[in-house]
Amino acid sequence: MKLFSRLIPKSMTGQMIAILTLALTLLLATFTILEFLKNDTAIETAQKSDTLDRLKRIKPILENIEAEQLENFFTFTSSCHEGYTLTDKPFDFHGTTEETNQLEMRIAQELPLDESLILVGQARLTQDNFSYKLCSPSEIDLPMDGIVISIKLRSGKWFNTEVHPHEWHVQYIIDWIMWSGSAFFIIGGTAIFFMRRLSKPLNNLTNATQSFGRGLNVSEVEESGPPDVKRAIESFNAMQKQVADEITKRTNTLAAISHDVRTPLTALRIKAELIDDLDIREDLISSINKMEKITTSALEFLRGESRTEPMRNVDLSALVESECLDFSELGQKATFIGKQNIHYTCRPDALARAIRNLIENALKYAGSARVDLQLGTDFVSISISDDGPGIPHDKIICALEPFERLSKARESNQGGFGLGLTVAKAISEGHDGELILTANKPTGLIATIQLPKVGQF
Repeated sequence: MKLFSRLIPKSMTGQMIAILTLALTLLLATFTILEFLKNDTAIETAQKSDTLDRLKRIKPILENIEAEQLENFFTFTSSCHEGYTLTDKPFDFHGTTEETNQLEMRIAQELPLDESLILVGQARLTQDNFSYKLCSPSEIDLPMDGIVISIKLRSGKWFNTEVHPHEWHVQYIIDWIMWSGSAFFIIGGTAIFFMRRLSKPLNNLTNATQSFGRGLNVSEVEESGPPDVKRAIESFNAMQKQVADEITKRTNTLAAISHDVRTPLTALRIKAELIDDLDIREDLISSINKMEKITTSALEFLRGESRTEPMRNVDLSALVESECLDFSELGQKATFIGKQNIHYTCRPDALARAIRNLIENALKYAGSARVDLQLGTDFVSISISDDGPGIPHDKIICALEPFERLSKARESNQGGFGLGLTVAKAISEGHDGELILTANKPTGLIATIQLPKVGQF
């Protein structure tokens, strides 16, 4: 089943081409089977245009070549399934029917010839007749009933040719395969060409959507294709510009506010240091510190949502391990237990910030962090686990919202403002991944950044 699913094209164009190819193949197979099953009688074969065309082609030769030369010509041109003879009398038929009489009239009209010069009748054909000696036993079953057409020439001789029941001869099979195969490729090729033209605007829209989703890079998509596709592209172009403008405005506004707030906060800190009362001074400085941390956290949140950092291929194992070493050098328990030499294309500064936030959370609420890096079938996962209080299963969604704090253990006195997980989530999604929170048995939390393997090599 997995092998079958891998064979199915992933793109819309590929699936459309696969469906068309399958439909044409089934149609060709159906027509081939019906053609094989069709058994024409000798008279039905004789009534086909092929027989008349053959007589029309040979008529000029009969009129322009002497009788002595015709015998040599017939010997040279006769084959197992197209035999000709030249005799003094018409072929010895064993009967005629209404259908053979009608065929006489039709041949006389088509050639054209006097009807009295044409005889058509039924005959029992054996290996001694015409050129059947050239046939191998596997090509034709003899004796058999057939139709013989005799035409009287100006020399008085009779020209005879046979028509036997329809059979699938080798040449017929080759002709059928060539004609049907040519039609298959012409129709299929034309359809594939137009399908690619129709799907190109959608592919461009898909690529632009992915680019905008990864880095908020605004790239105008050419408005082409059917009217409904054009409208979708037009809406997307307007939407991405509006979203990018709103994000820029919000970022600039918050950055300006942060800058404007820090200036008076610095002045307040200086004035607070001059207060003689120790309790009032410490309480005021603590409030100023808290306001500065709120401002810093907000800016961190914005940087986490930003996707302007260029993608680079890095040693992911070394990046994760270096974050653990930074905390270890400060005397904190952050242990790296992941695999080495895993390379990944990412925004390294942003991804390091997400890992740092998750390690800080684990250290704040559990005192230690275990950081694992694993390479799965479809994903690269970075897991930070701790033995702290954890997060209740029904509160996980809330925990990922900005400025959410769920318990006393996660109040601001621990130094956080509910943005660490939100920033990590935004950075994970900026890499087309996700942040997954699960319980660590018996207690604690496992925060996993799961990234698509497409960026790994």
